[in-house]
Amino acid sequence: MSGRAGSLTGQGLGSVGRHLRVLLDAGLVRRRRTGRSVLYFRTAAGEALVEAQRDG
Repeated sequence: MSGRAGSLTGQGLGSVGRHLRVLLDAGLVRRRRTGRSVLYFRTAAGEALVEAQRDG
């Protein structure tokens, strides 16, 4: 997913990977390996943060 996220954001692969690691460590996303891909999903805490930002 880092490669696709990098393409979507214009960020380098290393930068995207570092950001995803921060989000993982903070408990805001989780990851799941599907074949050769790694998928990232928001956790309940991540969803609450996004919702709070929308309401802000």
